[in-house]
Amino acid sequence: MSRELPPLDLHAHIDPGVAPRELEQLGAVVFAATRSATEFERTTHRTDQVTIWGLGCHPGVAAAHADFDAERFAELMQKTPFISEVGLDGGARTDIETQTEIFRAILTLATQTPRIVSVHSKRATSRVLDLIEESGAPGIVLHWWMGSQAETERAIRLGCLFSVNKSMDCGRLRRAGVPLDRLLPETDHPAGNGRGDGPKQPGWTLDVEQAVAVEFGITPAEVRTQFWRTLAGLALGLNLDGLFPRPVRAMLDAARPRAGDTGSPAVGQEGQT
Repeated sequence: MSRELPPLDLHAHIDPGVAPRELEQLGAVVFAATRSATEFERTTHRTDQVTIWGLGCHPGVAAAHADFDAERFAELMQKTPFISEVGLDGGARTDIETQTEIFRAILTLATQTPRIVSVHSKRATSRVLDLIEESGAPGIVLHWWMGSQAETERAIRLGCLFSVNKSMDCGRLRRAGVPLDRLLPETDHPAGNGRGDGPKQPGWTLDVEQAVAVEFGITPAEVRTQFWRTLAGLALGLNLDGLFPRPVRAMLDAARPRAGDTGSPAVGQEGQT
């Protein structure tokens, strides 16, 4: 017996002390964005089946910058397919030059050892794109992107993807030319899903699926299928499948289209949440 693939959440902040079983009960595959290497180290002995813990250095968190060491970061990267949350923040207390030095170092590491990289760019969109272009790093997902139309067009040319939450206007991205296969869903819990009627929890991206479906004139089910295919293609292109928990690997494999495939991807018993 099989069932449709669950919702995806490409960026949520979760306390590393939450039990794996509690996260499994969300019914979604969640990419949990830690804010520092020290926070990430608290997750390295976890046995999550449907939660992917990311290695972060949040540009808005001064302690994360003080905590950063490139050699340590490179070593911890071996334990995860996901780097989160990194980038620049024009409103942060840490000076922009220090942020730039650290973000450049992380992008260099991500060029040498490709990962899915969730990038923060608040009040620094142009400079973030400069560094992405300079590095040539693959796997960039612009989290809560607020760049201008020209900057968005540039990001598309650079190969970036975009993760969107319920507090964003996904129509703005579509009008700037972002195709459906460059979008991925996020909650940015707790900041990005604090409003509205839906559950305020990681993994609840049904409202994002609905909003994207309206913008692109398709069904929410078709949107979810495309989200999974985009993620599966990204993971395959970066050779990351082996770093995901076994049930998520099964879901990624199920999401990849095969010759003659006309239906929505589904997973068997092994891949159920």
